[in-house]
Amino acid sequence: MSDKFDTLNEITEHIRRINSKMLLLKLIIKARAEYEKYDYEAGRRSLIEAYLIDKKRAVVLRGLGCINQFSGKFSVAEKYFKKALRYSDKKEVEYTLLGVLYYIQDKLDEAIEYFNLAIDNNDDYEYAYEGRNQAMLENHIKIVDLQDSLKRNI
Repeated sequence: MSDKFDTLNEITEHIRRINSKMLLLKLIIKARAEYEKYDYEAGRRSLIEAYLIDKKRAVVLRGLGCINQFSGKFSVAEKYFKKALRYSDKKEVEYTLLGVLYYIQDKLDEAIEYFNLAIDNNDDYEYAYEGRNQAMLENHIKIVDLQDSLKRNI
């Protein structure tokens, strides 16, 4: 009799895990649709629900990072991206997101560093090359502007 209860408990637990994963997937899809409609607050709520189900799901953490980035909460976004990095199988995505985050804050050296980490992780990841090239160009323009300014003041 005990074996039957153990088996029943295992089946129940398995079904619970499947239901949890289905709900998580549904929330992620919902959050993406809300994000694409620029409804960041609704997307944030869906992602928070998903986060409460699985605090180690990289896609949820990435989404929360993006929502906070678009809301101007850069330090919160950074924390989510770095946490996603710990659990991600595609670390080049998180490195690139961190690169973009630093780029929009005009922290170009840090941006280039993270884009390079993305490229080191996956040398076929075009977004990292694009981001790095843009950050390097911006950095170069700043140097040229500074040189021109110094020449004019001499």
